[in-house]
Amino acid sequence: MIPLPPPTANEHRQKTLRSQLEEMGDRLEANERRIVQLENTLHGVARVTGDITVTHPCFKCDRSLLLIREGMLYCPCCHYRQTV
Repeated sequence: MIPLPPPTANEHRQKTLRSQLEEMGDRLEANERRIVQLENTLHGVARVTGDITVTHPCFKCDRSLLLIREGMLYCPCCHYRQTV
């Protein structure tokens, strides 16, 4: 049996990068699942309360979804308000 030569620095780097990429892919999938769970929960809470509607991302900050309550659009993040 002939022993295999030790891996080159480039092969080692590629293996490390593949491993890191796989780990990042796993984390991305987990984060995507978590976002869907949070969106479903938020819509469920809004539906149960009956007086809040969840809409699209805030026009001003884009960091939160706008809520509609009592004829008013409201961003819980930047406190943007506008009548509907």
